Amino acid sequence: MSKNCSIKLENLQKLTDDPEKQKINNQYQGEFYIKNEKLYLSYLDDAEGIDGSQTIVKIDPERERVLILRQEPAAMKQDFRVGKKQEGYFKTAYGEIKMAVKTKRLEMEISDNSGLIRINYQVFLGGELNAEHHLKINYKITK
Repeated sequence: MSKNCSIKLENLQKLTDDPEKQKINNQYQGEFYIKNEKLYLSYLDDAEGIDGSQTIVKIDPERERVLILRQEPAAMKQDFRVGKKQEGYFKTAYGEIKMAVKTKRLEMEISDNSGLIRINYQVFLGGELNAEHHLKINYKITK
């Protein structure tokens, strides 16, 4: 059974060729549900250029893993596991870009009605380091 939830994403990113850090904050209304002992957040991402893509965050506290999947038109896969470099992708109107993420830190604070996930990771495009990210996902079950 799914429950309504509010989801807040905060991402501080630093591109390797830009000395300035960029902060991106987004808030969404979505759904929270549990399936096979994994927690799921589902929402429509309305960020610029994404056009309401369905996004799913799969949280696996047991295996200390977070998977973010976004559907077309801006499909993406990011798989976070501490100390591992995981292959993923990002699809644009111009084609698919091979991407990898290396997770440096992954922390989860999960309770019955809310959760906070912090992920520090590096993004590699074409095998080269592209950016450092500090992502915070905060969700709360709403009535």
